[in-house]
Amino acid sequence: MSQIDIVGLGPGNPGHMTLETLKLLKNKNRNFFRTEIHPVMDFIREEEIVYESFDHYYETEDSFEAVYNKIVNELLSVVKTGENIVYAVPGNPLFGEKTVVKLIETAKIQGIDYRIYPGVSFVDVTMNALEEDPIQGIEILDAFDCIKSPPDPQKGVLVTQVYDNHIASELKLGLMEQYDPEKKVILLINSGIPGKEIAQKICLYELDRMDAINHLTSLYIPAEKDAYLGFNGTLEMMKTLRSEEGCSWDRAQTHESLKSYLLEESYEVLEAIDNEDWDNLAEELGDVLFQIVFHAEIASEKNRFSMNQVISGINQKMIRRHPHVFMDKMEFDPDEVETNWDAIKRLEKGETDLSGEADSHKISSEMKSMPKTFPALMEAYKVQKKAAKIGFDWETASLALEKVDEEMEELREALEENQQENIEEELGDLLFSIVNVARLLRIQPEIVLRNATQKFIHRFEKMEIIASQEKKTLKNYNFDQLDAIWNRVKGL
Repeated sequence: MSQIDIVGLGPGNPGHMTLETLKLLKNKNRNFFRTEIHPVMDFIREEEIVYESFDHYYETEDSFEAVYNKIVNELLSVVKTGENIVYAVPGNPLFGEKTVVKLIETAKIQGIDYRIYPGVSFVDVTMNALEEDPIQGIEILDAFDCIKSPPDPQKGVLVTQVYDNHIASELKLGLMEQYDPEKKVILLINSGIPGKEIAQKICLYELDRMDAINHLTSLYIPAEKDAYLGFNGTLEMMKTLRSEEGCSWDRAQTHESLKSYLLEESYEVLEAIDNEDWDNLAEELGDVLFQIVFHAEIASEKNRFSMNQVISGINQKMIRRHPHVFMDKMEFDPDEVETNWDAIKRLEKGETDLSGEADSHKISSEMKSMPKTFPALMEAYKVQKKAAKIGFDWETASLALEKVDEEMEELREALEENQQENIEEELGDLLFSIVNVARLLRIQPEIVLRNATQKFIHRFEKMEIIASQEKKTLKNYNFDQLDAIWNRVKGL
């Protein structure tokens, strides 16, 4: 049976190529090289090793992903003809070689035999150049992954495949979201190639200004041992604050004592959104995140749960509730997504009827199980939404508005009777019916009421300005005069 032998050419010095790899390349099988752009190729030609390369795909395809797919498909099509082939890649086949990962995955599925032969990796020669022991904690990242998601600054980071100045520029911008632009980093070029090695300490902001950058370039970012940076830094900071050497106030807090702070910070997030103050929103979201970290640390100290469990829990929940994204890959409109979400939620709670045709007893149980800490408007909104599941709902907002008129009339009657208990009840019914109108209009009553309150404050402030211009205060006017000023303000 034909087989693919996958070999590593080492980081660039022919002396780092293994004897086994050299023997395989000379055994008259068909050799495929991912790229010819590698220092070891002069030695390959001197040894008169015959090969084919895939460099042409880098010129014709629109993305690296497309290049990798082309390479894998061609290799598999050749081996299916019955030929034994050798696929050679720079470094070690299992270090940063996405074509090898794709090739192995597909070969397993298609039942094609393969064997991997190790080689000296760029990590080996890079660590030698840095005189670092990777076991002390070094994160190895591809430049493209690092651009998308900055690394943990509390670890030493080796960024690979900084192919050119364009990638270096994108990488620099991504890293400067996490690191000081003047942080000292080490640019590593041609590691392991005698006479051509460069290990230059530069400031991060200089990264894309280095002319020597080529396809054998990596970047080493030393760990920030003494700084609380990144999410892990936030976790460590909280541990410090709660420790005996930390802050007595933070140490004294409990889940109960922190409730008001979480609520306050959440409202400040909403205010920043309403004001479209994006810089402030970033700060306020940080405050909410800190409260979450606070609660997780308190729970961790009591062996209840950890922050990792919090994150793992929400990740698993979102994957379960988005099967159309992570499993079935189906297109749903927003209403279908919501229906599916509710069905999965019921399944998680142990219900077997996932049709959504729940009986009224189950619906009332859902209503009763809602958090008692919900604001009243939100609670009313959600109760009405649950009642609508069994068809107990107005067809349109206009019909619901007629109910508002009915409740308004009943409130008037209660006022005429001057019965306080009836007045409170009818006023509650009126508010409940208004929430119903908002729900049918797909409007959150909490938000529009807050907007109306802010509008009132803004107009009231203008009334005070008018009174001040007339050398008076608002207390100097009677109601009719105040109403006239109010109407003036509305017209401004």
